[in-house]
Amino acid sequence: MTQPMTPTHPLTSTTAAASADWRGFAAAIRESLLAEKPAWATISGVITTHPPYTAPTDTPLAAVPPASTAPKSSTPTMGASTPTRPADTANAAPRTDLDDILDFVEAEAEAAAALMADALPPVPDGTGKEATVYTLRPAVALAVTRLAATFGSPAALYTALSAPGSLTVLSADTPGLDETLYKVLDHTLSRARFWPEDAPLPKTVRAEDAVVSKDSRKSDESPIGQLVPAVRTALETRRAIVAVAVAAGTLPAALRALTPKLIRLAALDRAMLAGILADAYSDTGSRGDGDRTDTAALGRLPDDAHCKGLGPDDLVLALRSPTLEGAVAALVLAAAPDTADGPGLADFPLPQEVRDPLEQMVTDLLAWQAGEIAWKDVTRGLLLSGPPGSGKTEVPRLIARSAGINVISGSIADWSSEGARGSEVIKAMRECFARAAARAPAVLFIDELDAVGDRERVGDNNRTWTEYVVTGLLAAMDGYEGHEGVVIMGATNHVDRIDKAIRRPGRFDRVLHLGYPTHDLLPAAIRWQAWPDLADADLTGLAARASGMSGADIAGLVRSARARARQEKRPLTCDDLSATLSDLRPPVPEAIRWQIAVHEAGHALTGAATGIARPQMLALQGGGGVTQQSLLRRSQRRNEIADTLANDLGGRAAEIVMFGEPSGGAGGDANSDLARATQSAAAMELSWGLGDELLWLGDPEMVLARLRLEPVLRARVEVRLQEAQARALRIVDANRALLEEMATALLRTGVLTGPELEALVAKVVPDAVAGLVPGQTPPGPILPGQTTAAPVVPVPEVQRTRATDDVARPSDGPVEHPEARLLTIAPEQGHAPATLKLRPGPDRADNTNTPPDPDIIRPFAA
Repeated sequence: MTQPMTPTHPLTSTTAAASADWRGFAAAIRESLLAEKPAWATISGVITTHPPYTAPTDTPLAAVPPASTAPKSSTPTMGASTPTRPADTANAAPRTDLDDILDFVEAEAEAAAALMADALPPVPDGTGKEATVYTLRPAVALAVTRLAATFGSPAALYTALSAPGSLTVLSADTPGLDETLYKVLDHTLSRARFWPEDAPLPKTVRAEDAVVSKDSRKSDESPIGQLVPAVRTALETRRAIVAVAVAAGTLPAALRALTPKLIRLAALDRAMLAGILADAYSDTGSRGDGDRTDTAALGRLPDDAHCKGLGPDDLVLALRSPTLEGAVAALVLAAAPDTADGPGLADFPLPQEVRDPLEQMVTDLLAWQAGEIAWKDVTRGLLLSGPPGSGKTEVPRLIARSAGINVISGSIADWSSEGARGSEVIKAMRECFARAAARAPAVLFIDELDAVGDRERVGDNNRTWTEYVVTGLLAAMDGYEGHEGVVIMGATNHVDRIDKAIRRPGRFDRVLHLGYPTHDLLPAAIRWQAWPDLADADLTGLAARASGMSGADIAGLVRSARARARQEKRPLTCDDLSATLSDLRPPVPEAIRWQIAVHEAGHALTGAATGIARPQMLALQGGGGVTQQSLLRRSQRRNEIADTLANDLGGRAAEIVMFGEPSGGAGGDANSDLARATQSAAAMELSWGLGDELLWLGDPEMVLARLRLEPVLRARVEVRLQEAQARALRIVDANRALLEEMATALLRTGVLTGPELEALVAKVVPDAVAGLVPGQTPPGPILPGQTTAAPVVPVPEVQRTRATDDVARPSDGPVEHPEARLLTIAPEQGHAPATLKLRPGPDRADNTNTPPDPDIIRPFAA
């Protein structure tokens, strides 16, 4: 194989290259394009003047001749085989259907030409009086300017791209510009005045076209084998290759494996933008050379940091304006970051364990922009998890606003809007990443991340599509790892449905769980939605009544209250919110509120008596209630799971003790007490190896389906649930007086928390662990350095408040009680953790057989 000779370019000297002005290079490319007038690059007929127009006089309709009296056209119509004037065609040959068709086509063409006569540019007649004026399309002008500014001169362009055997990637860093850049580069390299005639031209190719499609290659093919034949041949003949990519992070893996030289297109700045505008408005006299108006308009252009985010679409929309001033105003608006008035991140209701990493991200972004820290030290890769309406989409906007940067959002729904084929989704995904790179520094927010799919999900009928899209997302995220200025955040309702490769550290370093506002955050949540009204109002009472509402629910509440205030033509008041809340949550009968209070107090008692959880807040809301507890032990031992089961059934046990029979409030949906307890008991048998067998038969979330098919397994789970209920009954019975006291306090205030709740919890009688003497604590785990478990420590036995024989059990039948009745209440809200930095529980199945992730914090979730 003979190595091609490297010819000498007439401008390769350092002095000549250094003295060359990129503006002259851009003008040369522009003139070359205008001389050839390719349709993709140039356009004619741009309207630059406002011709005088005289409005028609008001002519009476009676003076307008009716259509029937207008002269008839002599053009025959389709199907008119008889001539209009028989005398003229007496001797004519007989007409055929083909004659009619040809006449119709000719008539249609003449009519179309008449309609388009004003829109089409005039055809030069050789006299020069009606010469067509051509100009560059906005996207082409942008590509030409940035290409010229990147290299500065033809000599520099030749030096950078001509080395034999070189592989260069030219990154546009602007979505939608890569196709145009490829055409401009191909035109520039093929012109003799920019490239030596005796020098071999580089092979120019779009990066995505440099590799064969996924469907056409073998899965185990090497990077070289994945290249298209033309590119592979160029490599083998040492021909220089230039691949144009939308952004560096979107390069196909096969090209990245070849370690190409990366050249990023020079970012658009004020000087480039001013040059583009001067060319676009040159025929209107708006060049800014001596016109003070034009100079002042160009002086209002955005600064360099904001100009670089402008793309072809922004230019097209701005250049619609017939004046330079209008175009500048449009560009300023397009480049401006989100500076909307209103409360910021500091005012948004967030628990402290979520707020801390978010504020750290803002601090790091500001420090990086100030040059105080390196990009590798910036906090990023946060995944927001939580139920709908918890504010997951609002947080990235607040971070971007606080840091003074842009936010670019995308989702599978957005990426699939142009087409559901995997290749179309990947292309839209890459453009979204490229848009973030172009607007950097920016937050790239991927919403509904679980919709991307999980390659390990069983029963996925679209497995091939899922693998393709997940692989594409992984490649895009890895391509932007370390890309300065791009922070990737995600949001999901279901963390467990996201592919593990996506949510591993290095892509998403932390998972922050957003929930519905807790009782202490509800006043701030209401004030946030009501801004700028009620800034100094006391919202504590309203917050107590709104317990359990999501952020979206509170937003709807405020909108309805504002409508009520508008009807009376006055500002929003607390009374409007109170009245609207009463409409949304009608008063519950006192008997049902009492039953709910007893149910929630039962959870608090069993959590404290078993020592598995610390009650933090009890609240009544609408037709249900909520108990917020923090999990205290997380070793996943058998006795801890038994404590959790008893706590799950504590509310049901309290109803049995107080009313003689339970209500349906412990059951219902998948977040109900019975659902969580059943899942935990089934997981002990099938997932955690804590049952009668050691077999692992499925994830904890999947084992419930087996209960419907296996009666023996169902019986074993039922035994565990009955044992847990019996234990909860014993605990509640031992604390019956305290149960009534706690439920009465909750019924009186609606919310029980703080010192009042702590004082009541301090009176709880600890439960005796099965197999131990009442009043003793169970042996602890064997710690490092110990050979035996911690000894059993006796504690003073506390006198029980009433005899165990008086405890009402399900088998005893109904007990006479003035309020004993079967009342079905709305399923209670799931218990959520307190603001302590502890793994929450236990009123949902958080048990896994892996050590808890200290970065996973679950704030209040209703």
